[in-house]
Amino acid sequence: MRAIEDVLDDMTSQRPMDRLICGDVGYGKTEVALRAAFKAVMDGKQVGMLVPTTVLAEQHYESFRERFKGFP
Repeated sequence: MRAIEDVLDDMTSQRPMDRLICGDVGYGKTEVALRAAFKAVMDGKQVGMLVPTTVLAEQHYESFRERFKGFP
């Protein structure tokens, strides 16, 4: 939760965000990315995700699609 709060605080700050989220498998990095992406899109911005493998890209695609299916 702290990482999510810190990222969202950074996104509302006047200074450019300079933050890297890293952690082991299962520590919530995707959740941080989902929430930051949602805020960015709702603020009229575009979002791109960079991932190291096609398997992870597919997993993130499915996660994003499922979580945001009720939104335009």
